[in-house]
Amino acid sequence: MAQTADTIRAAARETSDYVIDRRRWYHAHPEVAYEEHDTTAQICADLDALGIPYERPTATGVVATLRGGAPDAYLEDGTPRRRLMLRADIDALPVSEETGEPFCSLNEGRMHACGHDCHIAMLLGAARLLAHLTDELRGEVRLVFQPAEEGGNGSKTMIEAGVLEGVDGVYGTHIWSDVPAGKVSVEAGPRMAATDWWRIDVTGRSAHGAMPNQGADAVLAGAAIVESLQAIVSRNMS
Repeated sequence: MAQTADTIRAAARETSDYVIDRRRWYHAHPEVAYEEHDTTAQICADLDALGIPYERPTATGVVATLRGGAPDAYLEDGTPRRRLMLRADIDALPVSEETGEPFCSLNEGRMHACGHDCHIAMLLGAARLLAHLTDELRGEVRLVFQPAEEGGNGSKTMIEAGVLEGVDGVYGTHIWSDVPAGKVSVEAGPRMAATDWWRIDVTGRSAHGAMPNQGADAVLAGAAIVESLQAIVSRNMS
């Protein structure tokens, strides 16, 4: 284990410039949900350069596989002893970039403002690193590049395409500015926020303006609901 860890550290140092280079390319070429055609094509090109086989189960999704070469990597029926999945989202946001960076967005009104360019580069970096360690792998590593994370249900389409079949565990990472560089935050329980939708209908009762006490003000009730819901969230969780 110690020898493997040392090998990974050395390979990571050699992979650093590659990850930075890939991140900057993807940052400069952002595409929003379900429009990630150039992004997907480049991911495939990068995987080809690494010699890693892949499939495209959806129009803009990519699934690559690293097969372990350890003597006991596969059971007698050909099933991998373990199959772990590493996942990265690949879509950008409809945001105009004004950073002035030399690798800033070349697509007007599109920007990798949530770090998915980093996630692509990180997964490619992991793929490059693990490709040199396949003899140590006692099973398979599935690399999933998922489209349409930003409100597009891209995970659902990929799941329906079968990317979770036969998977023993999934690691989906996200960069976070509050975590110091060089550190990885791993804890049990919920890690990130998510969005959802629900509807509340407030039914009022009209009254004469001079006699509001005879009515029920739906606007006032709605405002109270909004304020109370916000208090519930802000007083109970980070």
